[in-house]
Amino acid sequence: MTLKILSAGGDEVAGDMRQAIEELLPGAQVQVNPQGAGHFVVRVVSEAFEGKGPVQRQQLVYGAIARFMSGDTAPVHAIDRMETQTP
Repeated sequence: MTLKILSAGGDEVAGDMRQAIEELLPGAQVQVNPQGAGHFVVRVVSEAFEGKGPVQRQQLVYGAIARFMSGDTAPVHAIDRMETQTP
């Protein structure tokens, strides 16, 4: 199986990812920035992270964007950096 990374539409994919995170974490401040072909930086500030450790916070975010990272033509190859903070 060969992974094909879609390089076009990084801003559109970033917007779709931001929306998916906001749907899972209402009221969150979300930034998703494309960094190159299939690479993104994600920053999320949410009250939902209160009392959760770093891994649990990342699991929530990855759960929201998993669909963008699976399959042969996944538009997301990697999250280069993820910041998860409470307000």
